Amino acid sequence: MQNTLSLVKDVRGCMTRFDPLTPEIVADQTVDGLTYDELKEVLEECGMDIEKVVFDGSRAFQNAFYADFEQGHYCWIPFQKKGLKDVIRAMDEQFRSESFGLSRKNHEWTSFYMMDVPLPLQIYDFERRYKTIEPEQVFEVWSSIHTHIDYANGMWKPEVLEYVFAHAPETEMPETDEDGLITIYRGMGEMSQDPANAISWSTDPVCALWFANRSGRGTRLVSAKVTPEQILVYNPGYRAEHEVILKPGVRPIFQYADMIPSTEGYVPRLLAPVTKDFFRYGSIAVTLGYPKEGLFMYHGIKHILRVLLLALIYCEHSGVSLSEEDKQILIYFSLLHDISRDSEDEDDTHGDKSVELIRKKNIRIKGIQLSKKGYRIAKLLIRHHCRDDETGIDRATKVPNFTSRDVVRAHKLYCIAKDMDGLDRVRFNGLDFRQLRTPYARRLPLVAGGLLEEPLLECIENYRAGKLEVPDGL
Repeated sequence: MQNTLSLVKDVRGCMTRFDPLTPEIVADQTVDGLTYDELKEVLEECGMDIEKVVFDGSRAFQNAFYADFEQGHYCWIPFQKKGLKDVIRAMDEQFRSESFGLSRKNHEWTSFYMMDVPLPLQIYDFERRYKTIEPEQVFEVWSSIHTHIDYANGMWKPEVLEYVFAHAPETEMPETDEDGLITIYRGMGEMSQDPANAISWSTDPVCALWFANRSGRGTRLVSAKVTPEQILVYNPGYRAEHEVILKPGVRPIFQYADMIPSTEGYVPRLLAPVTKDFFRYGSIAVTLGYPKEGLFMYHGIKHILRVLLLALIYCEHSGVSLSEEDKQILIYFSLLHDISRDSEDEDDTHGDKSVELIRKKNIRIKGIQLSKKGYRIAKLLIRHHCRDDETGIDRATKVPNFTSRDVVRAHKLYCIAKDMDGLDRVRFNGLDFRQLRTPYARRLPLVAGGLLEEPLLECIENYRAGKLEVPDGL
């Protein structure tokens, strides 16, 4: 996992070291015997100086670049003979073209960083150039770089931020709470900066949760209270992530939400006791006719598998008193609640259609044995899961011949079912965890985000093909 996270940081983060290239480095990094002298010769053929190559040994990917700050010429250097000349010559042709460098010459700095400077070197260039950028542009340019780099934790020099922030434009402020303060949120992953030193927050917990889940290894969601005077800039709107930039030196008092981290230290312990049931019922799920998700399609078989797994985790770990039949009702719901959904639009009738399809085709789930009342409750959950809570709970509990105990049971299972379905809204950045109905579900948003990165469907398909065995001890 750490190698995967490091690769993510290499792709979406900046270089942190800029060591000069040496023959020893080339010998250590090459994949096919490239030597320092051979690289030097190729560069010199294109008028480039090998002493302008910078290297960051902490990166496994894209760790060497040609960096000519004065000319604004940057390109990646591969440590291999094969294709090296083609890469360098192509970049040299680009550098020599009439169109290249116009944004820098015209002082169109945002375009310059977006088009001409590779992301790993954007901080490198900006921190050498910022005082030559027009004062009225410098904050906007810094902001564009800041927005596109995920892992710049502690990389900005304090004097650079001080200068940039001194040229920040006047900004509108978010609405305050009843106490006159503004609540801000920050999502964290395993490579995130400590919130005590963070300058970037959001007023929207949904956006903060999305950021925590972005790498599939969310660790914390933090909230804090600040005064309007402590905010430097506020960027409202979904695309801007409702971002808040705090003034230098602000150290808000923050608190962590009670959420289970999606890390190797926690998730395997959640999954181990439920793996057998997941493979058992997941194997049935793939036979029910759900489509595979595509671009902008969110309600296919992967959604069903994640809801199933979350329901199993809930039953095993929540501490809520649930009977074996209650668990089977939630499994039944997980597998069939969208069986008749035929669009991605908001649709509060697909629960009704799903129940009718279950009746019409007499769909049965092998291993599920419910009483008549159990089936009634399960179908009530399916029928009303897509309605607002007030309507759904009212219809799911006001049923003829239901005792007061039945009503309590139906209400409890309705809330759990809606939460397990709702948790998977992380897949399209649509989960407001504050609206979840049950305490344990509110601990699972980071786990739900982590499941997005897991090849659940592939695992089920391999299991069904006999390529994957599940030990009896799980």
